[in-house]
Amino acid sequence: MATEDKLMPKKKTISGTDFEFYVYKTVRKNFPLREGWEILENVELKVGRSLIRPDFVVRKRNVYAVIDAKDKAILEPKDIDQILFYAEKTKAKEAIIYVANDTEVPHTVKDYADSQGVRIRTSLWRIS
Repeated sequence: MATEDKLMPKKKTISGTDFEFYVYKTVRKNFPLREGWEILENVELKVGRSLIRPDFVVRKRNVYAVIDAKDKAILEPKDIDQILFYAEKTKAKEAIIYVANDTEVPHTVKDYADSQGVRIRTSLWRIS
């Protein structure tokens, strides 16, 4: 299990995209502060020898979730691999990818995500 000292932010950044700010509202709704959830946004985390930078790491005591916001044309297998790496390094119990409404998610990528326990959520971002 990831320990508190391993997941302390190394450097806070202010490089979030508009889509990440949009997704934050949904993340906060699903992981409410009143229930004890803390959201680490867009920070570098030192985990062992690795330096990772997920869009969001959500934690409550020793329970973690990693969340990525992907505003791109097509979701790819490497996006699933990336969040799986984050989940492995943080010992996260949940791995979630939020995509823009117009992001194509091929069936092969969806099937791969499902087989690995990664949830893909389509947002309302950029609905025509």
